[in-house]
Amino acid sequence: MRSRWNTLAWSILGIVFAGMALYLVLNPTRTGVVPNYRFAATNWWISKSMYPGGTHGFLYLPQFAVLFTPFNLIQPPVLGEILWRAMGFGLFGFALLRLAQIVSPTTHDSRSPSFQRAIGFFLLVLLAVPASLASINNGQTNLPLSACFVLTFLAIRDRKWATAAAFLTLCLVLKPLALAPWLLAFAVFPSMRLPLLCGVPALLVIGVIHPNLSYAWSQWLEFGFKLFHSYTPENLRVSDVFGMLEKAGIPNNLFVNSISRALGSFAALVFVWIRFRQKGLAAGSWALAVITVLILTIFNPRAETNSYVLVSPLLAYVAVSHLIAPSGTKWIGWILSVVCLGLMCDGMSKPIYLATDVWLKPLLVILSIPMLLPVPNSWREARSA
Repeated sequence: MRSRWNTLAWSILGIVFAGMALYLVLNPTRTGVVPNYRFAATNWWISKSMYPGGTHGFLYLPQFAVLFTPFNLIQPPVLGEILWRAMGFGLFGFALLRLAQIVSPTTHDSRSPSFQRAIGFFLLVLLAVPASLASINNGQTNLPLSACFVLTFLAIRDRKWATAAAFLTLCLVLKPLALAPWLLAFAVFPSMRLPLLCGVPALLVIGVIHPNLSYAWSQWLEFGFKLFHSYTPENLRVSDVFGMLEKAGIPNNLFVNSISRALGSFAALVFVWIRFRQKGLAAGSWALAVITVLILTIFNPRAETNSYVLVSPLLAYVAVSHLIAPSGTKWIGWILSVVCLGLMCDGMSKPIYLATDVWLKPLLVILSIPMLLPVPNSWREARSA
């Protein structure tokens, strides 16, 4: 029975990936955002600017161009596209598997822990993957970023400080906005500080792997300029709380917007710090997990509908924790299951996409916050297998 549930889970992941790969083979020019990555990787090695004008295009650290180079070199290009998505989707599946290892309850139950883990993995895949479909289709970094965040939070929870620092440093390469949880982890968890600082030299070295150091330095300067100006993007349907309000006809004042984000960031620091100091590492690591995904979705000035793959693993994990634990609150599990499926709204059909664009995903996450904030019993009590 256990192998049957595992087989079903891996089959779903395999079918999704096979469908995506077939679509790329049949539509090799439909590459999503990957051309931006190819442009940067190519220009890095021929000493041309990776950061042209405007608020769109390549918005990552120079290190990302270096690390994406192997995928850029693969021929034919569609094979590189498929392997890039295989890396991200495979990492996402592994993160769900790691969550499944702790989702089984610690109470006495007639079903074995291995059976619970198998059921948990199947349900996690069923609930978390729908939100990932748009991201895997576009080839965005949000998919591997979501996985790396999950692995970071689990490593902190299990006191694996070096592993947590390595994943969090990789998150910075995948998306500069990961600086927010990097700073939160550094400020709140004393044991994380030295490992995080040790990762900085390695990060800097990767960022200057180039025959011309002056060119590499110029790209760092261009990156800073580009990132500063991309805070107020042009022609972007921002799917955060302010985009949701704007969609409802409420003016989006830039000053109020900026002040609200600053106050929200300070409140996030205080919340995680209090949880850690008063309730211990499990509560602190869970608080960091929840606050991170909230900051990078509903409080992200560049949040797109594809960004919500960042929150789907945690929503799915809480839902499954309530559904399979004997003491779980089943109605919370069912509500969050509906929320998880609702995060697939942009892929349900064009009419549904047009009707829900920008506003539905942030609204679903906002309504889920009261159910997401409490530490799940399995997160607090269980230990990874």
